[in-house]
Amino acid sequence: MPSLQYNREKRVVGGGRRVVKKGFTTLRQECLAANTLYQDPEFPPNDYSINFKGVTRRTYEWKRPHELVKDPGFFIDGATRFDIQQGELGDCWLLAAVANLTQHPKLFHVVVPRDQGFKQLYAGIFHFRFWQYGRWQEVVVDDMLPTYHGQLVFMHSKTKNEFWCALLEKAYAKMYGGYEALKGGNINESMVDMTGGVVEMIDLRSPPPNLFNILFKANLRGSLIGCAIEPERQGMRGQTVLSNGLIERHAYSMTRVTAVDIGSAIPRLQEQKNITPFTKPHLQDAFDDIVKSMGSVMSSLGLTRGHGGGGGGGRSSSSSSSSSKPPGMTNIPRTLAPLTNWNLGMAFPEGKADLIRLHNPWGNETEWLGSWSDKSPEWNTIAPEDRERLRLTFDDDGEFWMSYQDFIKNFTTVEICDVTPEVYSSEEDDENGNSAQQSLSHNWKIVMYEGAWVSRHSAGGCRNFIDTFASNPQYILNLVEADRDGSDECTVVISLMQKNVRQLKRYGADYVPIGFTIYKYPKDRQPGQKLDTEFFRYNASFAKVPFFLNTREVTTRFQFPPGIYVIIPSTFESEMTGEYLLRIFTEAK
Repeated sequence: MPSLQYNREKRVVGGGRRVVKKGFTTLRQECLAANTLYQDPEFPPNDYSINFKGVTRRTYEWKRPHELVKDPGFFIDGATRFDIQQGELGDCWLLAAVANLTQHPKLFHVVVPRDQGFKQLYAGIFHFRFWQYGRWQEVVVDDMLPTYHGQLVFMHSKTKNEFWCALLEKAYAKMYGGYEALKGGNINESMVDMTGGVVEMIDLRSPPPNLFNILFKANLRGSLIGCAIEPERQGMRGQTVLSNGLIERHAYSMTRVTAVDIGSAIPRLQEQKNITPFTKPHLQDAFDDIVKSMGSVMSSLGLTRGHGGGGGGGRSSSSSSSSSKPPGMTNIPRTLAPLTNWNLGMAFPEGKADLIRLHNPWGNETEWLGSWSDKSPEWNTIAPEDRERLRLTFDDDGEFWMSYQDFIKNFTTVEICDVTPEVYSSEEDDENGNSAQQSLSHNWKIVMYEGAWVSRHSAGGCRNFIDTFASNPQYILNLVEADRDGSDECTVVISLMQKNVRQLKRYGADYVPIGFTIYKYPKDRQPGQKLDTEFFRYNASFAKVPFFLNTREVTTRFQFPPGIYVIIPSTFESEMTGEYLLRIFTEAK
């Protein structure tokens, strides 16, 4: 078929000329009427769509799906996190968010509409929706994809004739100006773009004492959760696979948070084996032999909590031959199960193990190797009904379980993206059986402001620049009611986001350090009066962000008593310019 290019309608408004883009439905209908396949002139099939300078390390061919396979499909048996395969592009931060998204069907189909495919009404055109700075934006693309030797080179599906993954990534790349714009990023960016939600970052090097409960509730209410390991060694580049199977500088998605009962399994298994740990001499001998020959097993059983969870090689080896093993070693798995029960009983005295399931977007065998990893002996301690509830599979698919204790020991950051209620209004269930309506435990009230830091006008910098600080934009926050949980304080989540920086990456733009400071509004002034330099010179702030960060978005949760406050968003240094979006979330008015 010949190709039909993207056209624009021009409307004259008040003597001026306004360009209005045609939507997906109109463009598809025009293609069908002309019996042509759509070709997008805004994102042409050339090297400049891959690399900003048009320089690529190999020669790519752009092909449509029906040129690659006989029977292409948009979805094959639905969309799951296991479909996603990372290609040559370093955008694991995007893949991790998409993997999370597939677990929430309603939200997934906000981003990936159902009204398209390769069967009915096919015209080589597809569309997707992403949240951009306060509103949902439709992105239309053709289905020409970069290939090398007949294979897709970037994000693709594990099933060769399924193409929703590759087309979603292409639309995301178009929105930001090219595939190169997706190299490197934080999972919080992609989670917000897929949901319009707000992301809270938690430093696992000093986690809150109730973190597991925070993660459990976030997973229950349908939040997207990502995590990563930042290396302690400075100057390291790229992704490094550690001896325990985890990857530094790599984005993981958290797909389940739960607890399992291991206490009830101990007497049951002991009764089945008719043995009690360490009451028969050969069991003690067997245990000693296991320690000698499998140094990493000590870590996986929870007796020695070394860094990395015992994923590497053993610390010592045994020279004993198999003929010298005591009777209990004739069947190591049979002996190891009750020993594991005994040691887990020591490690988890309450009889429950807190577990977290993570997904590596590489989708391969690179997985955690320590406690609760695939086929590790800890799984012998849980009841069959728990196995059924968890839908356990032990495939080389990038997904694995680990204990909460090992999680906070090995990971450095976790990011929770709470989805806003107007998006998450569905009766569809997620994979854990929770309806979206049940998951909405927080019915956030949301207010948004768009603004800009303008040189010599409103780019005053942080409080360190006291002579210009008052020139920054100022926003009044009036907290009327306390939270509905009986508290006498108000929960406030404040998010400050830099706008359009990734879109300008091709021109050398980068994120600058941003943050915000909060003051109690003085009682002797009428609300609406801007606070001046003299006020800031002699009054301390009421609250502020922990750090100014050079990321797209900075978010902090606060507990304030009812009252009137002033929020001052700023860059760290003065005369740093740019646009921003300020969002304020409260539980009550």
